[in-house]
Amino acid sequence: MMHFSDETLMAYADGELDPATGAQVEAAMAGDAAMAGRVARHRAMRDDVYASFAPVLDEAVPQRLRDALRPAQAAPASPAPAYAPGPAANHSRWSLPVWGALAASLVVGVLIGKMAMPPFAAAGGKSAAVATVDGRLAAGGALARALSQQLASAPSQGQAVSIGITFRAADGQFCRSFTLRDGPPQSAPLAGLACRAPAGGDRWLIPVLVETPPDAAAPAGYRMAASAAPAVLQAIDERIAGQPLDAAAERQALQRDWRP
Repeated sequence: MMHFSDETLMAYADGELDPATGAQVEAAMAGDAAMAGRVARHRAMRDDVYASFAPVLDEAVPQRLRDALRPAQAAPASPAPAYAPGPAANHSRWSLPVWGALAASLVVGVLIGKMAMPPFAAAGGKSAAVATVDGRLAAGGALARALSQQLASAPSQGQAVSIGITFRAADGQFCRSFTLRDGPPQSAPLAGLACRAPAGGDRWLIPVLVETPPDAAAPAGYRMAASAAPAVLQAIDERIAGQPLDAAAERQALQRDWRP
């Protein structure tokens, strides 16, 4: 009987395997109910995560990202030096969809310098939604309140924060995915993952935060990469132990104040 890693099964669930390997997985699933169940769980988790980011698909792409994706003006032609022909380089890896993914996922290292200033700092003297604490990103203000009090199973319309899925990490702490719209209307929403600090207290630490600006008018590859929020999905895959919490388990965790 063939055995496959979780990474391979997740790739199969996402339709990313080559045909030969995909056929091997399907053959193994036909004779192994446990493996088929693992694939079904991966698909269910991905569907939940994608659904939590679905509202972001209606947001407009910031003009600065549109400008970055626009082809540069061609430079005047100049005589090329003679060279011996060699194998053609494969530049397909750096095509528009890949650059779109890079532009759509400005990971925490890029955003960290912006956390203490608009648009992420709330107006009127209120606490910023994201701040740095001891060199780590942590939730504050409206984001911290939503992570501690808001149920994904009972979403509220018009809120700055939308909670996606809730799950236990391998260390027993609770983690929750979210989207945040805490800036001016033209600013891109953020998608991220927050996990309860292991040292106790009520702090939510943010291991990953990405800017997610998809748009229906954007190129198809760009829209797909943006909607998937790959950095957040990877962070969930690396931490989740078991299945996401259902509505009843989520409510119980909230009533216990998210204690393990």
